[in-house]
Amino acid sequence: MFVNGHMAESGRYVAAGFSLIETVITLVILAIALTAVTRSISFGVGQSANPLWQTRAVQLAQSYLDDALALNFQQDSPLGGGSVGRCVIDGPEGGESGRSDFDDVDDFHGLSEQGRFLDGALLAAVALYQVDVQVSCQDGVGNVSSRSKLIQVTVSGPDNQRLRLSALRGNF
Repeated sequence: MFVNGHMAESGRYVAAGFSLIETVITLVILAIALTAVTRSISFGVGQSANPLWQTRAVQLAQSYLDDALALNFQQDSPLGGGSVGRCVIDGPEGGESGRSDFDDVDDFHGLSEQGRFLDGALLAAVALYQVDVQVSCQDGVGNVSSRSKLIQVTVSGPDNQRLRLSALRGNF
């Protein structure tokens, strides 16, 4: 009785199946393929938090930009609007201790705080973010200007990635 073979016409036993060398080569090829698949999956998992981080950072930066853009160009801007003829960056005036007290764009200059929304809510989702704001008298191409202020909001995430959003506020 021949278990893994058969009898050839010549009367000799012919073995069927895989040899040890064929089995080892197959295992090596499978190991290489599985290693490649595992590495590609682990890279994908490692990068899966980036879209979440970027979404939160953009929301936070946009919140700060919206707050700044909603204010007067500067302290002596006319109530109904209109040009003041110059650009001055003073930072917050006396008695303005936080974003809810700010009344003009340059009050945001030099602001550096833990991420929070205007209502003061310190949400766990943004508590690990650092927000820095710089305001300068520049136009859209970086030239000094008396007619616009460049507002730059930089958000740093928990893994030290940085996102910067910028906007111009016109003197009108």
